[in-house]
Amino acid sequence: MSHKQLPPEFLDLEIWVSDWALTNEASRYQKLHAVTLEQLKPFYEAMIARIDSVLTYLDQYTISKLPADARVLYNLAMTFAETAHPLDLKWNDVDFPDAYPWHGFEFRTVSVTG
Repeated sequence: MSHKQLPPEFLDLEIWVSDWALTNEASRYQKLHAVTLEQLKPFYEAMIARIDSVLTYLDQYTISKLPADARVLYNLAMTFAETAHPLDLKWNDVDFPDAYPWHGFEFRTVSVTG
């Protein structure tokens, strides 16, 4: 099975995988600011219709033991969660005037201490 494939019950979401199944927070944040609301809306609508079943499916695994296809689904769900707010909040854009410039954010990995 390809690492870019979804579980069989979610093949209807496959069209979103190449552009929206992003593997890290920085990529998801950059994606949000690289699209318009009109580009975000079809992805949002596809995911909002399936998010309950996506979360139920993912809940059977621990995050460290996600199979490859479930990991792709997880990445799709994470992108949805991190890009949905402009539509949820009925914004007119993916950002708002006078906000801190999005390109000024620095993403770091979580510190691990022993």
